[in-house]
Amino acid sequence: MISFFRKNLPEKCLALIVAIGCWIFVMNDQNPQIENTYTVPIGIVNAPEGYQISKDVEEVKLKVRAPRSLFSNVETSSFRAYVDLNGVENGIHDLQIQTVLPSGFELISAGPTKVSINVDKIEQKEVAVRLNLSGIPGDDKVVASVEQSLQNITIEGPVSILNKVTAAVGYIGVNGNNENFSVTVPLIAVNDKDKEVEGVKLLPKTVDVSIILAKGLNKKIIDIKPTLMSDLPMGYILKSVKVEPEKIEVSGNPDIIGNMTYLSTENISLANVTKSTKQTVNLIVPEDINVPNQEVTVWIEIETKENKTDNKINK
Repeated sequence: MISFFRKNLPEKCLALIVAIGCWIFVMNDQNPQIENTYTVPIGIVNAPEGYQISKDVEEVKLKVRAPRSLFSNVETSSFRAYVDLNGVENGIHDLQIQTVLPSGFELISAGPTKVSINVDKIEQKEVAVRLNLSGIPGDDKVVASVEQSLQNITIEGPVSILNKVTAAVGYIGVNGNNENFSVTVPLIAVNDKDKEVEGVKLLPKTVDVSIILAKGLNKKIIDIKPTLMSDLPMGYILKSVKVEPEKIEVSGNPDIIGNMTYLSTENISLANVTKSTKQTVNLIVPEDINVPNQEVTVWIEIETKENKTDNKINK
């Protein structure tokens, strides 16, 4: 038996090599290596709790190579792309995209290879509820008082968005109303320019409001005067003060309104003012007097004493 295998051994080895070569040739010809591209969503693993996660791109294109036969039984869901947030803290991070391919597939290229991830902590804060009334009641009536169930509410959201919110505002139309009424008012989060801020949750989303109307109340438009404290830091000079709006319509007890020429703001401290700024402050409104809005904006312009001296010299 052994002599049988040894007989013509070189010829037999050559024949085996030729057979293997032919087999490889036939297999490559019948089942060649081909390429294809798949668009795969980018997943996230090990995301920290209590954070909002966002990314600048949502998908990655994977170019792969494999024998033709493997492509017939594979689906896009068989390919995975993800970023690992293990140990990642609050902020923006550029992370490498990881890929997982089915057995027998080779990754040729991926685009993009990195993704920018924003890890934004979810927090809460309390903001004031502000009601804006519009319109004119009927039968010469005016709004005597506004009673609301909540003065403040809690808002929740990513810190980067949360910091933009200054108040929760509700809008109420009183045009044509002749009787007292109650209404549940939806609230929206707004910034310091009264523009809506999206991406935060209001807790709760509404406030209950009672509008009390009265007849025979006098109306009058008077000035608004800001009340500044004399605690401006040394080395600074008050250059100008403006209030917006400059005037306001008041209504209420005729005996009180008759003697009113202006409304003052609450005391405005200048102790920490070292540059021109603006502040939102409340008006001091006497009892039995109504105003459409108790908040006004005060623009405070200051300069250093050195600048004041230089300006005089230049003149």
